[in-house]
Amino acid sequence: MTLLFALLNGGGSTLAEEGPGADPYWIGGGILVLLLALVVGLLIFGKGREHS
Repeated sequence: MTLLFALLNGGGSTLAEEGPGADPYWIGGGILVLLLALVVGLLIFGKGREHS
């Protein structure tokens, strides 16, 4: 709770200095884009629609 108050009073600058950075977000976003591209590719080329 004290950390929350410190971040609110400090404008959030302490979080930017101590945080891990944006790298995990880029990695996670890249994985999501890859999975989305895989699903779209499977739908375009007809895989998964054998019964229709």
